[in-house]
Amino acid sequence: MKPNLKQWKQLMLFGIFAWGLLFLVIFIYFTDSEPADPAPSSFSFLEARRLLPVQGKRRAIMGAIHEAAFAHGLDLGDPLNVGPSHLQRWAPRRDALENEEEYFTSQIGRKSQSAFDQGLDDDFFAADQPGVAGHPREVLPFTGALPARHAQRLRMKRRRWKQKRSPEFEDWDRLYSTMSRAFLYRLWKGNVSSKMLTPRLQKAMRDYLNTNKHGVRFRGKREARLSGHQLLCELRRRVRVRTLDGKEAPFSALGWEKHVPAVPLSQLHPRGLRTCAVVMSAGAILNSSLGEEIDSHDAVLRFNSAPTRGYEKDVGNKTTLRIINSQILTNPSHHFIDSSLYKDVILVAWDPAPYSANLNLWYKKPDYNLFTPYIQHRQRNPNQPFYILHPKFIWQLWDIIQENTKEKIQPNPPSSGFIGILIMMSMCREVHVYEYIPSVRQTELCHYHELYYDAACTLGAYHPLLYEKLLVQRMNTGVQEDLHRKGKVTLPGLWAVSCPAPNSAPHS
Repeated sequence: MKPNLKQWKQLMLFGIFAWGLLFLVIFIYFTDSEPADPAPSSFSFLEARRLLPVQGKRRAIMGAIHEAAFAHGLDLGDPLNVGPSHLQRWAPRRDALENEEEYFTSQIGRKSQSAFDQGLDDDFFAADQPGVAGHPREVLPFTGALPARHAQRLRMKRRRWKQKRSPEFEDWDRLYSTMSRAFLYRLWKGNVSSKMLTPRLQKAMRDYLNTNKHGVRFRGKREARLSGHQLLCELRRRVRVRTLDGKEAPFSALGWEKHVPAVPLSQLHPRGLRTCAVVMSAGAILNSSLGEEIDSHDAVLRFNSAPTRGYEKDVGNKTTLRIINSQILTNPSHHFIDSSLYKDVILVAWDPAPYSANLNLWYKKPDYNLFTPYIQHRQRNPNQPFYILHPKFIWQLWDIIQENTKEKIQPNPPSSGFIGILIMMSMCREVHVYEYIPSVRQTELCHYHELYYDAACTLGAYHPLLYEKLLVQRMNTGVQEDLHRKGKVTLPGLWAVSCPAPNSAPHS
């Protein structure tokens, strides 16, 4: 009896072991299998790239460099030769694109597996979210490599996707791989809303509306009925570029009046400039060959740490004025004191302040303490024009954006791009803005000189970028072909606009 019992126990143990081994094999098989590819949509939505948290508050953004979108987005041959033959192919589909409202609404919840990770909601939009104090966080360039097995899967997906595409969409897909074709065309027409953005962008906007860090209390009306010319006249009437002059508290008590430039920014060119270029740092300007055209302007405005060396063919070499946010002054990695980027140019710095523009509160608690390095720089370089924008001017621009937008916009300051455009419109007779509204080279590469990707860099999360672009599009007096091929918007200088004499109470 005992030998039979011992044999039975051995058989039981062996059976349990066999079942466990079988379960393990099945588990490994299914977890290692590739899920079925989702059916591709020719009107797929712009999806935010995956964000990978790294040590501390830094973020590394992994994106399109490993996907077909990146290759298509930059491999355009000669982008400036995308002529009428290409644009004419879109004509039969334009009516369909302009009537996609129901389609957009039905697609809001759809998410692309290859470009969107539901499990990273807490880390979205690091490139455009404020850091500790409200500016976009620093982003580390991606330097890793995909595992060979994963790279092979991506190549297989690309081949299957190319086989499924209709031939008539080949050129379209080549030009519009990173942004929804319908969305980009609507943006060119000025006919988009935040409801067409990806769920993650919409979530970011809602979060900023609820947070309202800067204490915005907007009391105006959201009308959005002004034409482009009426909007230009409104800007002419209300926009006054203003910088700190050292005469207001607390700066007056600190002796700032002797440190700020004697000549105000608005009077540096009393006769005005004829033509000016505003060069955005967007990745879409790569392969544009616009450098010579940009340098032909009387003055050129650039932003933050955007370089020209090594990129002259696409962005030019001339720099007249550079707008820098407070991070540039305070972060040692930007080498503000030593770098040649910030020498021999007009510098204009800014930092978000409370909506009330309380200077005492702002001085005590700026986003980044730009005041100390500003004084140090002025003492070392007393002859270089260097200004700090007055927060009343910045929030005045925000008010104008909100008044001319039906939706509630993010209660955060306008972007450096929009601020720079308005400054140049106040100084120049004609302003050409490059890659603010995307061209056919649109890509999610945030900056042409930095390797990281995020859709928020184009349409905004922290800044009300989408609404700024819609206003600029409304004021554009240039031809559509320039917008499509060059990402170029033409704006008249504010003092070159012919406006009727006011015959009623000012618009508020």
